[in-house]
Amino acid sequence: MRALVWLRRDLRLQDNPALSAALAGGLPVEAVFIYPTEQNAALAEGAAARWYLHHSLLALQRALAAVGIPLRLLRGRAEALLPSLCAERGIERLFWNRLIDPQQEDSDRRLTELLRRAGVSCQRFEDDCLVMPEEALKDDGSVYRVFTPFWRRLNDRLHGVIPAGRLSAVPRPVATALPFSTMEVEGLGLLPPHPWHKKLQAHWQPGEAAALERLTRFVEGDLAEYERQRDLPAADRTSRLSPALHFGELSAARVYTSVDQRLTHETDDKTLTSMRRFLAEIGWREFARHVLCAFPHTRLRSMNPRFDDPAAWEPDPGDEKLRAWQRGETGIALVDAGMRQLWQSGWMHNRVRMLVASFLTKNLGIHWREGARWFEQTLVDADRASNTLGWQWVAGCGTDAAPYFRIFNPDTQAAKFDPEGAYRSCWIGERPPLPPIDDLKTSRERALARYRSIVRESPKNR
Repeated sequence: MRALVWLRRDLRLQDNPALSAALAGGLPVEAVFIYPTEQNAALAEGAAARWYLHHSLLALQRALAAVGIPLRLLRGRAEALLPSLCAERGIERLFWNRLIDPQQEDSDRRLTELLRRAGVSCQRFEDDCLVMPEEALKDDGSVYRVFTPFWRRLNDRLHGVIPAGRLSAVPRPVATALPFSTMEVEGLGLLPPHPWHKKLQAHWQPGEAAALERLTRFVEGDLAEYERQRDLPAADRTSRLSPALHFGELSAARVYTSVDQRLTHETDDKTLTSMRRFLAEIGWREFARHVLCAFPHTRLRSMNPRFDDPAAWEPDPGDEKLRAWQRGETGIALVDAGMRQLWQSGWMHNRVRMLVASFLTKNLGIHWREGARWFEQTLVDADRASNTLGWQWVAGCGTDAAPYFRIFNPDTQAAKFDPEGAYRSCWIGERPPLPPIDDLKTSRERALARYRSIVRESPKNR
């Protein structure tokens, strides 16, 4: 008899409830990771994220081998592969951590029933969020649709309290260390034949150990200046923890408590403000998961149905404008710098993410779904919940959205957040300036006219 741990976006040994429970059960433990073959599966990744995943799995396999736990890597549908694997390996108990994604939760329920019929005991553990969505509702049982009251209540509940059972040390060796080979990870086929992804190596070091080091450096260093520096893209003083959180190299509980424990003893007002601001960003990630769980249709449709009206978007913006935006060739320097940072590094500063999203959806009038798709392919931290919430927030069509009339002005943003032009110079260099593909003032006026028309035509105003 054996126990099996099914790993998904929890690619770590520390703070892993499913792994800890499996090891405590007394049976020999194995682990498995299954990459889906369906393009739109919840666990399918975009091109840049696949590169990160490939290297994160190498680090995970090495770490598990060091403590005597074999990791099997498969491609296909978990609902088909896991029952067969359990029968083949004599698996009596299967452990996994919950993922807050409606599509994945449906799949988990079907799988649990299949395995129950086959005589396999399934145990699922809370993970991915600080608090599960069903435990973070309003007093009347409804879902929060505005971030500020959501986070105020949740943070008050969590402050000073480490979630029970969520933090644990790296397990001690359970058997002799196993030989390590890269062949199984390479067999998943996550990397394309063309080596375009090698440019990402200069910017990222995937894996749990590297993620823990980044967290420590940030908490002990840049966190104190986070409030003052976080909106300055040239300063690069953000945590860069988003891909580690997405793939579960770090648990949300570990990140939260690393800051919260220090906050409890901090006396400097500026540092306290920075800590609270950073925790609110962890809260935004949490909010995104809760919103997608409650409103799964928002992955493809606007939360505000007015924005599903074609009148909300330019009728024929032209593919050339979308391609210019994707390539960083709009002629708007700060937009182009952000898009080139994305292409070269698989990441973009959050202030610039909001700007490029506003320019695409409002100035160019291109549907937010096009931007979300591009980010899914090019971000190493592409996260379905955060990506959906962020794009709809900027476009003005989501829950807790920015007002439709809020349109970021790239020139104003550049003057305020990149006054010396250091960020633009870094990513654009000495290239000659391009003519803008659209006039900022004229395109803003078009956007406002579109939005006013759908407000006037909405059922409330008839």
